[in-house]
Amino acid sequence: MNKMTFIPTRDLVVFPGAIVPLYIGREKSVETLEKSLTEDSKLILCMQKDFLVEEPNYTTDIYKVGVEVTILQTVKMPNNTIKVLVEASNRVKIGEVIEEEGILYTSYEDIKLEELDENMGEALVRRVLKSFERYAKLSGKVLPDLLISIKSMKDINKKFDLISGSLNISSEKKQELLENFDLEKRGYKLIEILKKELEILNIEKKIENKVKEKMNIAQRTYFLREKLVAIKEELGEEGSDDDDIVELKKLIKAKKLPKNVKKKVDKELSKLSKMPAFSAEASVIRNYVETVLDLPWTKKTKDVLDIKIAHEKLEEDHYGLKDIKERILEYLAVKKLNPNMKGTILCLVGPPGVGKTSLAKSVADAMGRKFARMSLGGVRDESEIRGHRRTYIGSMPGKLIKAMKHAKTKNPLILLDELDKMSSDAKGDPSSAMLEVLDPEQNKTFEDHYLDLPFDLSDVFFIATANDLRGIPGPLRDRMEIITLSSYTEFEKMHIAKKYLVDEAQEINGLSDIDIKMSDEALLKIINEYTMEAGVRNLKREINSLFRKLAKLVIEKNRKKINITVKNLETYLGKAKYRPDKIKEIKPKLGVVTGLAWTSVGGTTLEVQSVSMKGKGKILLTGKLGDVMKESAHVAYSYVRSVASENNISETFNETTDVHLHFPEGAVPKDGPSAGVTITTALISVLSKQKIRQDIAMTGEITITGEVLPVGGIKEKVIGAHRVGIFEVILPKDNESDVDDLPKEVKKDMTIHFAETYEDVKKIAFVK
Repeated sequence: MNKMTFIPTRDLVVFPGAIVPLYIGREKSVETLEKSLTEDSKLILCMQKDFLVEEPNYTTDIYKVGVEVTILQTVKMPNNTIKVLVEASNRVKIGEVIEEEGILYTSYEDIKLEELDENMGEALVRRVLKSFERYAKLSGKVLPDLLISIKSMKDINKKFDLISGSLNISSEKKQELLENFDLEKRGYKLIEILKKELEILNIEKKIENKVKEKMNIAQRTYFLREKLVAIKEELGEEGSDDDDIVELKKLIKAKKLPKNVKKKVDKELSKLSKMPAFSAEASVIRNYVETVLDLPWTKKTKDVLDIKIAHEKLEEDHYGLKDIKERILEYLAVKKLNPNMKGTILCLVGPPGVGKTSLAKSVADAMGRKFARMSLGGVRDESEIRGHRRTYIGSMPGKLIKAMKHAKTKNPLILLDELDKMSSDAKGDPSSAMLEVLDPEQNKTFEDHYLDLPFDLSDVFFIATANDLRGIPGPLRDRMEIITLSSYTEFEKMHIAKKYLVDEAQEINGLSDIDIKMSDEALLKIINEYTMEAGVRNLKREINSLFRKLAKLVIEKNRKKINITVKNLETYLGKAKYRPDKIKEIKPKLGVVTGLAWTSVGGTTLEVQSVSMKGKGKILLTGKLGDVMKESAHVAYSYVRSVASENNISETFNETTDVHLHFPEGAVPKDGPSAGVTITTALISVLSKQKIRQDIAMTGEITITGEVLPVGGIKEKVIGAHRVGIFEVILPKDNESDVDDLPKEVKKDMTIHFAETYEDVKKIAFVK
């Protein structure tokens, strides 16, 4: 094989016989060119596969067929590139490309083309030339001299090469022609390419004629309109209602509307132009067109997909709420990996005041999305979601389209606030309308009755909020990812107050320059004795009330430094509003058990009292109990009967003894599957005369065979026990993983026992 200097070309295929200019700028290519000029002024040229690659791999990134060229002329350009005029002589097959002292060389061998039958060659040449002549005429980019030159040639190979180099086709297709050494096959390939190009050129010609025709119509329309304006000016009717239509047309032209939307708007505008200006229908159409134009049909904001920034933003605005923050960061991570992912639908469920609405706003800020709030509390008419049809007087779009109009982007974060507060009446069920809105498979073509056009909601990030999941119909719940926000613990409330509420109250009440110190004990006293809630709304009010009192003190006594402690807190806030429960005594008792309960405002203890008396085996329950609690009591009673002999209880007690179980605070409704263990302990205690420890609390449901079942609200319940001064609890074995969620302040003080069966409870609860 021969060896020669080599330069790779970008997006350029040179055919044998052609004289073409090259622009050389890469350092290695320039050095190779200079080396070639000092020797025989010959080069091997071959195209690289990807023209964007700056440093190609000479084994995999270049084609294997190129041409040998002779350098005719070189000119240095102002931008440090060299213009080179070369003449190609013949095809070559490239071997190994090597680099020696910055100069590129390649081994090569000349390619011999296969012979072509004379008659077949003549037939192919005629067919190719006929198509090429039509191509030259339609494209207008082939010089007449080139056509004459091709016709005068006798060498079929040279004819085909010159035609191939003159075609306006991709470099990849040209490379295919260069690599085709069979003249017959190359002729057929040229006929195929020319046929396709002629079809494209004919279509372009038709488009050009249509555009020309439309231009003529547009010019005529413009002339007539200008003439009409001049006539109106002469008649003194300038500034007519046509100006509104012209303005709307300008807006339509400026907006990037989808085809179906533009067609609909143009049709409505055409109707408007034929109506009297002050007719009621004209006003309806004008409002409709303006509404459609105000909607974000194509405009999007770019998502901020930096997880670190989003995490910092969420941590800055909200304390705790680990699960929801983690879910948002997961969404951003997936969105970064898959930009085409459609909108997500989350539902934040939790008691009032825990920060559901403000969290949604923070999520929008963290993602860089526009935020719109859609209040659903009290909505009971389907048309408030889907809009009113334009046949009604005063019709308007639904809340959802209004929210999109307010957001001004196609991919905002929309908060569906108070989703559980929707109701239905004779006018329809709005929750059924929400089924389409919250289904990613359907909301791509959501149709508002007022718009009467499909609107794409698939890019919207919906976050719904609810206080009670039971208020949301099952099919609607099924379309959302439910995230539960439990009530804040007293320690979480203290952190929130220290981090956000105190500083905010100090600034709002004009006390930024005053040195105010508040002890943690004082804050805990406000939380436990002045508020009783799941969230922090009342806590915020009490802190604001305190700082208003301090503002008055600063004005009256010119104080510059104030310390708030447990001792002087009552001076500012008055007597405590709530009396915190505290364990009264730890002396063992008969028939009195401390249970643990979950409430909407946190965990608490629940005392179960029992007494026995002569009777006929009746069980009496008092304390406003729900059906589940009553069932737990009957299950516990049956279990105690089954293990009577093992617990020193008379086996005939169900015939001779009545039992009364009382749950204090009779006005407060009590229900839930978590009192079975507590009731069982009270029954065994009173029937076997065994005393129960009062320094221990328990929770868990019991089966009729004595197994202890897991329950919910472990975190709140254990904190409730800690609050009243109980530092030892019995929990179901299956709730062991829930202990990890306990605050460290509580966990370090607590002794926690886990029970699989009631026998495990009995060993701990009774006095030995």
